Amino acid sequence: MDFDQELARLTDRLAAAAKTTVALSDRPDLRQVRSVVAEALTFGACPDDRFGGVLLVIDELVGNAYQHTTAVHELRVTRAAENLLVEVRDADPDVTPVRACGPGSGRFGLRLVDQLTVDWGVRADSVGKVVWALVPLKVFPAVP
Repeated sequence: MDFDQELARLTDRLAAAAKTTVALSDRPDLRQVRSVVAEALTFGACPDDRFGGVLLVIDELVGNAYQHTTAVHELRVTRAAENLLVEVRDADPDVTPVRACGPGSGRFGLRLVDQLTVDWGVRADSVGKVVWALVPLKVFPAVP
């Protein structure tokens, strides 16, 4: 392999580490989704970076989309300074605010998301909605 090919390969890997997109329309297994994201994110990562939290958040948000919507489009994970922005897009236009609730709500997964993120929410987009979460790489937020 010549230098230009090697440089192009390395550049592609670095770009994937900064922004990873996984198509969800065929509903790949959550294990496969986590594996694709983990492989992309760990390339060139600092030894202090922690990816367990983001993988749990991805599991919860993608799992919820699989369970509650009929047309899931994609997962996008973008590295932003000390955080990772996780976005799950689907075709369901319902952007009713849902927050983590107490016992009996059936939303313990969202409580986990609430505790592992700086913030998270739902916004409308051109085809439906995006559920997003900002997950810290270095230090988890304090649990209230």
